[in-house]
Amino acid sequence: MTEIDSNLDKENQKKYYEEKITSSGFKVTKPRDIVISVLSGANKLLTADDIYMEVKNDNPSVGVATVYRTLELLTRLKIVCRIILGSGRSYYMLSRECAKETFTYMICTNCKKIITNNQCLKSAIQVRLRENAEETILKNCKLKIDNYQILFTGLCDDCSS
Repeated sequence: MTEIDSNLDKENQKKYYEEKITSSGFKVTKPRDIVISVLSGANKLLTADDIYMEVKNDNPSVGVATVYRTLELLTRLKIVCRIILGSGRSYYMLSRECAKETFTYMICTNCKKIITNNQCLKSAIQVRLRENAEETILKNCKLKIDNYQILFTGLCDDCSS
């Protein structure tokens, strides 16, 4: 799993996300707190249904619609990354890296570890997009792109050795 705020202990990590929510004009509610805790303790990508089942174990009064609304808000606030894999299914991950405009992911097909915004992968992609190819593509296609995701699958360093 990608390191999520590894330089912060649990208490400071919680304060960081609470501050991000309140500074955006929202309240830190019990369901939001539980969803962040579930994602914080996850060692893999989770679907909304996975998150709901964990939240339900902690607080049975929280409904599935509340979990979906919470994930939507936290994704909009860039507290939670929403990753859409080839199957079209949405997966979620808690990370400060959501604030970056371009998301580069590598998922190990063996251990399922998630590597996000790896510098080596990003450098390789930047080489392929050199000479303003990205800008030219967006300009010629007449599309307004806010951000994009690039997903690689294969073996991580640990599994390939």
